[in-house]
Amino acid sequence: MPSAETTATIIVKPNTAQGWIVVTPLVRSDIYFHVRQRALQFARAYANLHRPARVCVLNETGEVEAEEIFAHILREANTG
Repeated sequence: MPSAETTATIIVKPNTAQGWIVVTPLVRSDIYFHVRQRALQFARAYANLHRPARVCVLNETGEVEAEEIFAHILREANTG
């Protein structure tokens, strides 16, 4: 697993008004989506392009509901 210092964290969380928010380390503002599935698709695509990264899905109380790790591709290929 990549170290926490080198891993970008993408957060997917519910919006208090409606919909879902994706927070990324490189984009300076939150990205809003109407449905959870679209937010997850964007977060996964973003993480895939910015490896190593992890996607953290938060629930309404702010607790981590799910987490996905996108390891560095070259590092994984060399360890196999």
